[in-house]
Amino acid sequence: MKGTGRLVATTCISVPPPALTKEGYGRSNPCCTGVVELDESVRVVARIEGVNTQDPDSISAGMPVEIVFHDAKMISRSKPVVTFRLRSVPGER
Repeated sequence: MKGTGRLVATTCISVPPPALTKEGYGRSNPCCTGVVELDESVRVVARIEGVNTQDPDSISAGMPVEIVFHDAKMISRSKPVVTFRLRSVPGER
C-alpha cells in the first residue's frame, strides 16, 4: 500500500484516555482521531497530525493525508504507532 489517502471523518478529543494524556494531550492540546480511506479503498482509524485541533472546523473530509510511523521508544509504547498527517497534493490547495 502507498500509505496515502483522504480523511473520511474526524473528531477532536479534549479528554483523552490515560495513554494519550501521558503524551501531552488534554483540554489545552486536543488529540485528533479520524477515519482515513487509503488510495486502495481500505479504511483505517488512526490519530491525525498536522491539523489545528484548536479549530476543529478547519479539519474536513476529503483532506489528503499520508502515513507516519513513530518509533515506539520515542513515545513510551511497546509497539510502533501509525498515524497520518496532512499532505500537500500538487495542483490542490
